[in-house]
Order: sequence, then structure tokens, then C-alpha cells
Amino acid sequence: MCPTIDAGDDAGNGNGGDGPKVSRAHVEPHSVAKPEPTVTWPVKDGDVLLGTVKLSKGIYECTLPDGSIIETFRSHKFAVEHLYQRGRPIPPREQAATLKADVDELSHQSPTGWMFWLPDYAKRHGITESQLQEMIEAEVAEAEKRAREAKADDRYERRRIEQKQERDDRRTRQDEARARKEDERARKEAERLEREQEARRKKREAVFAEIADLPRLTHEVRLKEAAVRLGEDFAALVEEFEVFYAARTIPEDLEPWPDPVNTAELLGAIEAKFRRYVVATDAIVTASVLWAAFTYVVEVATHAPKLVFTFPEKDAGKSLAQDVLRWVVLRPYAALEATGAAVYRIVDRLRPTLLLDEADTIFARRNVLAHIINDSWSNSGRKVPRVGAGGRIEEFDVYGAQLISMKGLRMPDTVLSRSIVCLIWPKLASEVVEEFGYQDDEEFKTIRRKLARWAIDNAVGLRDAKPDFPPGFNNRVRVNWKMLLAIAELAGGEWPKRARSAALELEVDRDEPSEAVRLFQALRDVWGSAEERTSENLCKALAEHPSGEYADFRAKGPIGPHQLAALLRPFGIRPIHNLHPTGRSNKNQGGYRRAQFENAWARLLQKPSRDSLTWP
Repeated sequence: MCPTIDAGDDAGNGNGGDGPKVSRAHVEPHSVAKPEPTVTWPVKDGDVLLGTVKLSKGIYECTLPDGSIIETFRSHKFAVEHLYQRGRPIPPREQAATLKADVDELSHQSPTGWMFWLPDYAKRHGITESQLQEMIEAEVAEAEKRAREAKADDRYERRRIEQKQERDDRRTRQDEARARKEDERARKEAERLEREQEARRKKREAVFAEIADLPRLTHEVRLKEAAVRLGEDFAALVEEFEVFYAARTIPEDLEPWPDPVNTAELLGAIEAKFRRYVVATDAIVTASVLWAAFTYVVEVATHAPKLVFTFPEKDAGKSLAQDVLRWVVLRPYAALEATGAAVYRIVDRLRPTLLLDEADTIFARRNVLAHIINDSWSNSGRKVPRVGAGGRIEEFDVYGAQLISMKGLRMPDTVLSRSIVCLIWPKLASEVVEEFGYQDDEEFKTIRRKLARWAIDNAVGLRDAKPDFPPGFNNRVRVNWKMLLAIAELAGGEWPKRARSAALELEVDRDEPSEAVRLFQALRDVWGSAEERTSENLCKALAEHPSGEYADFRAKGPIGPHQLAALLRPFGIRPIHNLHPTGRSNKNQGGYRRAQFENAWARLLQKPSRDSLTWP
């Protein structure tokens, strides 16, 4: 139980503390000294009076109830504590902990401070002042020692960090010096190699210039001799020569026309020049003119459709049409005589419009050129890896425009779907045009200069253009015609209508549908209004289809349910068992539901049709 103190508790002068304040207002100044007032604090344990603490002359006296003074303190707290704990044993561990705490507290005070309170603390713990003083001085000495050691440790740690930093800085300077030396050595080595390569390049180009002026049939022999003389790999030298030779055959880039160019007038000039030498339908002329202009903005397009001049027979004017456009398109290069490996370099370095004549032989041989043609449609930035000289892997960007002339259309479906196909018929004797000289002239140069200026002024706008498409144009057909229709809309006037009419005429029924597409078309033709049809019923209807294809399917008689199921299986369409199209439960047969075909009909049969030709 805690003691009860009836008056205020003040550690030094009797004012403040937990109890009520002791007022000094009644002490009035007087000329005659009065006795100092006495303040007392009864200390109780419950209702039992333990004693009284009396403040007398700045000293707190511990007085028992009988009036005897048993101890004096300078601290009111210690006086009260002394009376309360008198006769009460304190556990040694608690007493030791309290002594340690007090010694620690006093050691953090100034010597004047702890010396003042030394008697009270000594009495509190029942030890002599000298003993407590020794403890405090020992704790102060220990604290000072720890401070010195900490300071020394701190100095040591700082010095260790400084020395480590010095070592790191020295190592960094050494590494930087070595790196500079390595960089300097690498730079000098690179410069040496560059000088050697430049010297070798100049020697090669000098040899190439001499060989290029010789007849083509001598080139291989001369290149073999040059490879031995120059210490070059023959295959690599041939590829470099073909790039050099190709650059010589490509017309030089002319100065762009100084003034802005009207698109419609420019297209009209190209058309007039083309019709002067070539007989073709309006659709083919329109597509050819727009495609020629497109080659100047091909780099901003997402795809580069191929323009294909074809006819099943020879001597129809396919090569003539290509040769006329050669002097209109951007950087034309005829790749017929170049090796496929060299064409990779030519297309990647020179960015030409590739001209391929007699391309049917290229696809028949399935050579490297065929791969370039197939990979050049998309401007995706994807590069084609090839193994170069010395086994090095080299990557080439083969995106670009291509003008192809060929007999028939013997090309892969993937290439055909990336092409705008123009069927050029032989001209009649009554159709008179000028004889083409197969050479550049001032009109061609003027057209190319105007096209160069036109591309500078309109490339950005065409890149973001969203032209209107004829109905039914979707997927690759849409992509192939996008930029040509955008150029026509830029020209204005009758060009948009001409372009869309040409697109419809050239795309409608252009490709022979595959066997699967023909089957879906026939199924839609014969299905009727029923929601379900049995396999036998469908096969019977197919056998009566007007095309006649399914009456003797693959020369093996009428198409049967198993053949039909096999043809539909790759499209995820499988026969449903236990159909009851007649409503009779004893006629369980396999068959199909209309819903199984609606997606295929919508997606596979959406190409432009003849009905679209009426579209304005």
C-alpha cells in the first residue's frame, strides 16, 4: 500500500509535487525577521501514521510519531520513501538493480550535480558516501573508456572506409586506364581494319568497274582471276560484284521537281506514257499507273502488293508492259541474271523495285528468288537470316515492291494472294501504238522527278489514309489495294471511281477456288431451308449440283458420306449421329445441321462477286 501524504511534494523547496501546493503568500516582508515557517507532510500507510516529513532550513527531516528525527534528506521524495520503507525488507536483486540505475543516472550528471545529491543516494541505499562516490567515479571512468574506445573504433572504421575507398578509387583509375588503353588499341585496330577494308573495297570496285564493262559471258572468268589476285573468296566476290553491277543498272536518283505536283495531273502523265506503248484494259492501266506511284511511298506502307502481268501464251505484251513501267517506278532492278544470294544483298542495300521477267521459271525451280518474293510483302521489320561467307549468319530486310511478268500463273497460293494480277491480251492488228525504244528519255525523267517531289509532299498523309473499299474486299485483297485506293482518293476527280472499278474487275473471280471452297459453295447452293439434313441426302443433292463435280467426284463415282466427312473434318465439322430429320424415331441416321456451316459460309465465300460490279 502506498503512503498517504497530506501536503504537497516538492523535491527541493516544498512547492509543486503531487500534493497540494504550499502557499507562501502569508509570509509578508517585515522589517523585523520572523521565524521561518515550518511545513510538514504526514506519511500514512492506510490509516496508520508512519511519520512526518518536516522541511526545516532546506532539509527534509524524517520524524516518527513520537517526535524523534531518524534521518534527514535534501530530497522530499527520498524522505517520504525512507519513512515508508522503514522496516520493510527489499529483495537483494531489486536493491542491486535500483543501486545500479541510480549510479548510472548520477554518472550522467555533472560532478557538481551528483556531489550535491550524493548524501541522499548514499542514505537511500544504506552505504557510505565514499562507497557511492567510488561507484559513480568508476561508472564515469568506464563510460569515458567506452567513449574513447567508441571514438577510436569510429576513427578506425572511418580510416578503414577511407582506405577501402582509396583502394577502390585506385583500382577504378587503373581499370579506366586499362579500358582507355584497350579502347585506344581497339580504335586503332578498327581504324587499321577499316583502312584495309577500304583499300580492299577500292581495289574490288576498280576491278568491278573493269569487269562490268566487259560482256556478261566473261564476268565469271574475270571474277575468278580477280579472287585469286585479291585473295578474296570467289563466292563472296561474286555477290559483291552483283550488288555493284545492280547499282550501275539502276537509274540514278534525280533531283525532285522543284514545285508541288498535282496528283491527278501526275497520274494522267504516267497513264499517257504507258498507253503510248502498251495496249491493255482500262482496269489494268489504272492499276499499273497507281502501282507505279505507290513504289515511291512503299516504305510508309504496311504491305507491298506485287503487280503481276500474265497471259497463258507467249508474245502477249507482258514484258513490254514491265519494260515501260521500269522507267517510271522507283529504283528499278531486273533480277533475272542475279543469283538469289546476291538479290538478298541488293534488296537490303539498294531498296529497289524488283523486276522479275519470266518468273514462271523462277517458281518452277523453287530457288532463292522465290523465297524473297514470298517474304517481301509485309513491312514488319522481320529480317531473313542467311549463312554468308565464312559461315557467318547475316540478316536481310527484303521488304519492297515487285513487278512480275510471267506466262500463266504457276506460283504458290501464298504469293498469288499477295499480288494484283493483270491478264494482258495480245493486241489486235488494228490497235496501233508507238514502238517502244526500251530506253530512258526526258519524259520518263520528268515523271520520276515529279514522283519524287510528290512522295515527299504526300507520304505522311498516305501512311495514315483510310480509303473506302468496294464491298467484299477483306483480308489480303483489302491490304493489297489499300494504298492504291488512297492514292486515287488523293488525286480526286474520277480517279477514286476508276480505282475501285479496276479493283473489282481485277479481283472478281480471279482465283480458281480450292476444292474445299468449291465444296462449301455447293453445300450452300443445295442446302435449302431445312435446319438438318442427313449425310445421304446431302450427298445425293451434291451429285445433282450443276457443276457436275460431285456426280463423279475425283473420277470415283458420286460423292459419298465418308468422303464428305473427310473433306469437312479439317474445318472442325463432323457428322452428328441419331438425327431425326423426318421425325421418325426408327430412322436414326447421321447428318449435319445448318448451324455447323454458317461460320464457314460467311468467312470462306465472302470474295467479291460479279454483283459488286454495279457498286458506284
